[in-house]
Amino acid sequence: MDTDQYEKLFSEIALPEPPVGLATTILIRIERRERRILAVKAMASATVFALSLWVIAVGYSNLIAGVARSGFLTFVSLLFSDFSSIASNLPDFLFSIVESFPVFSAATLLGGIAFALWSIGRLVDETSRMHRQFATHATLSL
Repeated sequence: MDTDQYEKLFSEIALPEPPVGLATTILIRIERRERRILAVKAMASATVFALSLWVIAVGYSNLIAGVARSGFLTFVSLLFSDFSSIASNLPDFLFSIVESFPVFSAATLLGGIAFALWSIGRLVDETSRMHRQFATHATLSL
């Protein structure tokens, strides 16, 4: 067959047309999926925030209990009761202070605070995106 015959053959075949409203249907489904994803992200951020608040509460109580059990407050009270002994033995005093501080409890508390700040930032970001998307959808549907 000649190329002219191919062109003639294919020119007689009707091209398929997409269904009416296909683009609108696709855009609506994309928008629903985006809303669902934003809602899941916001719920995950809220869950991480709630868990980090729980970690803060547990970390704080562990830090207070650790400070009371370790003798840290006894060493610190020497600053007010016997400053001359501290001044003469400053390196040993500083080592005792550092050694008696409950580092793991303090790290747990600071980690909870860091995650709380991060998750509240993510939560605010996701809810503002949801708000913007719903506002845009409301203006488009009017």
